Amino acid sequence: MTTPNNEPTNPYTSGNSGSSQQYPSYQSPQYQGQNQQYNQQYGQQPGYGYPGYPMMNPEGAQLAQTSMIFGILSLFLLGLIFGPIAIVKANRAEREFNTSATVGKVTGWIGTILASLVVVYFIFIFFVIGAIGASGGFDSQAF
Repeated sequence: MTTPNNEPTNPYTSGNSGSSQQYPSYQSPQYQGQNQQYNQQYGQQPGYGYPGYPMMNPEGAQLAQTSMIFGILSLFLLGLIFGPIAIVKANRAEREFNTSATVGKVTGWIGTILASLVVVYFIFIFFVIGAIGASGGFDSQAF
């Protein structure tokens, strides 16, 4: 539908013919069988998600979330217990379910290392106090 000047005509205005207007026809969307045709033509496509990342398994996602919770708890409370639990659960989520559990693994390691440093510090203080006490200790007259 173009004019002699190759300009498009407006289908919604009345034309020179004066006859009944013709409106463009629109195809209604097809829902049933549309995916089957698409899959036959292009193959099975992965589900929704971020491009380049595999779909998460619900069990793997739950393990990753649990490792994250244990990792965060290990930063503040019982790091020598919760840290290794977080690391083991994160490794299992990554190995068995191919689910990323980096947050749980990193916080678990940080919590374990911090708790280990605290334990080493207290052991060091304990031995320093023991050594001072064994060597004659503090002179009560000096204070």
